[in-house]
Amino acid sequence: MEWLALIAIYVVLKLLFSGGGSADPSIGALELRFTDAQLGEDNDGPPFKAIEAKGLIPLTKTRRVGFVTSVLDNTDDETVPVICALDTYQEPETTAFQDETEIGEVSLGGGFPEWVCISGIIPELLKPPYGGRRKFIAVVRLVDLDDKPKITLGCHEPDDPRILWMSTLVFEHTFAEKGYAEAAKHRDEARGLSVQIGMAVAMADGSLDDKEGEILKEWITKMISPFSDDKREELKNLYNKSMTRAYESAKSGDLSFSDLTEKLNEIAEKSTKYETVELCFDVMAADGVLHAEEMRVIRKVAEALDLDLDEIEKMQDQKIIGIKSYEGTLEEALGIEPDWGTERIKKHLTAVFQRWNNRLNTLPEGEERDNAQRMLDLISEARTKYG
Repeated sequence: MEWLALIAIYVVLKLLFSGGGSADPSIGALELRFTDAQLGEDNDGPPFKAIEAKGLIPLTKTRRVGFVTSVLDNTDDETVPVICALDTYQEPETTAFQDETEIGEVSLGGGFPEWVCISGIIPELLKPPYGGRRKFIAVVRLVDLDDKPKITLGCHEPDDPRILWMSTLVFEHTFAEKGYAEAAKHRDEARGLSVQIGMAVAMADGSLDDKEGEILKEWITKMISPFSDDKREELKNLYNKSMTRAYESAKSGDLSFSDLTEKLNEIAEKSTKYETVELCFDVMAADGVLHAEEMRVIRKVAEALDLDLDEIEKMQDQKIIGIKSYEGTLEEALGIEPDWGTERIKKHLTAVFQRWNNRLNTLPEGEERDNAQRMLDLISEARTKYG
């Protein structure tokens, strides 16, 4: 999403390194603060909380370090996990919020002489247990990136020596939508529908690839991770039955996208709808091949769920950066619909070119950069075809 790129641009790290290996006492101890900021080129986007740091990084030897930020809900004086709608801001094995910023190799005496942004929290992406006015604790940990501590649901083991430094900040935010504890029944049903839609995308080419099946299973594991053992078992059974039912219906030709998306629109919040489309893209990219029929199905799903198609295209680009080949026509690969006129196609190709050209310029040498160049080559071929 555009938000992710803007946050990445905002995080700017300026370090001072002590060549002699001794700390500069004029900098002071490491400390944090919040700064309220606004996304968007004209500051007209969603608000976010920028976390800024200043001071010496407390190290006893040279390490490759980074900051890991978690968010916990503390409204009722009991800390509980806060989950996030996008996997970019999730823990590796759960849906709990986590943001990681790499600082790089820092030696004794390194630090920030001025306030710099080290992380960002977009409240709109957070999902607390309940709606209304909520109180949050942002937990910021300095860690060795070559020996990371295990952080699960925003918490770590007491006295874990791999936590090099830690501090907290408190903020509040009002949520109009219900929290995950309030909306549990609808959420569970909605994610069951998400699994079925993901399976339908996997079966769009008539078969279920092993890697596609693994993606669906991994998604289920991640979705049930924040809950108690009994609840996890209940949800696991629910989602596995949804996956099996969808597979059988798809094989018999009885799986109806319109029915699934209609039901999802009735009960799901927007964050769950985006979760669903993100799952579909993960399934599509599982085998490293861009399948035209799967792409067509995903676009239909996004349209039926009334999601922002510009954001969906950006999400799509992030997922297909790892895809090495495509099946189908040139038009299908670039998202050109059969009923479009030449002028609309040209406008579309200009927008797609700008996105991929910007992406190419930010990628290091390697497979992803090669794939981005391959997309630009396809766009160039289409521009030649349509004038």
